[in-house]
Amino acid sequence: MRFRNLAINLGAIAIFAAIALSLQFPKLNQRLSGQTLDETNKAVRDEEARLKLIRQLPSRGLGFNNMIANFAFLQFLQYFGDDIARNNFQTGYGLSPLYFANIIDRDPRFVSSYIYMSASISMFAGAPSKAIDIYTKGLRSLDPDRQPSAYTIWRYKATDQLLFSGDGKGARESYLKAAEWGDIASLSGKKLVEDPKLVAEASRQSAKWLEEDRDLTKAQVGAWSVVLQNAVDKKTVQIIAQELDKLGMKIEIKNGAQVIVPK
Repeated sequence: MRFRNLAINLGAIAIFAAIALSLQFPKLNQRLSGQTLDETNKAVRDEEARLKLIRQLPSRGLGFNNMIANFAFLQFLQYFGDDIARNNFQTGYGLSPLYFANIIDRDPRFVSSYIYMSASISMFAGAPSKAIDIYTKGLRSLDPDRQPSAYTIWRYKATDQLLFSGDGKGARESYLKAAEWGDIASLSGKKLVEDPKLVAEASRQSAKWLEEDRDLTKAQVGAWSVVLQNAVDKKTVQIIAQELDKLGMKIEIKNGAQVIVPK
């Protein structure tokens, strides 16, 4: 993960800490869980207000964008891992899009953060359209020559377009860009977690498969069923139900469990 800005310049951290304090950022060891449902809901509302405030801060001239992105990412990890609030009060993951809007707005080249975004926004918050919007914005600032592993972001975007939106054409275009950037990465000489040549070939095969007009309904239902398994709050379940309704499916309770069945 990319935290070198936090490690290298301790003086800058001290300055940023003062800014964070003035904005009333929650402390890193403070979670959103209160002792009661009302206290927890208030904590979530307060955090939402802070995140919106950060988005309104100037993005140029302060020199703190990367640090704000890193700090927001640490805040997100704390929020995402707050099992107490979710188990006790079913708070859900609804703030995930706001966290990553701040992270990617401030530092779109924070490549390793995108994988967390894919899981938290699409699979847990049930908001893949927001994830796709953030991918689109972030990719405008990425360069395969400078960020060789950025081809993975095209693949994340393609997955959401394919599985959630049923956008075969858009997914195909994203897979082709993943293949193009994977080819460039393979020539960079940099050691990456995945073999970019293999990823590029797999992306081209996916794009070729999507050349035909495919019925993606089953894939979409399968994706939303995974989101339903992770849903802990009523709002997310409502979102899932609305999306399933478009696909001719609905949610029923059988043997105490939520299942997806035809309408």
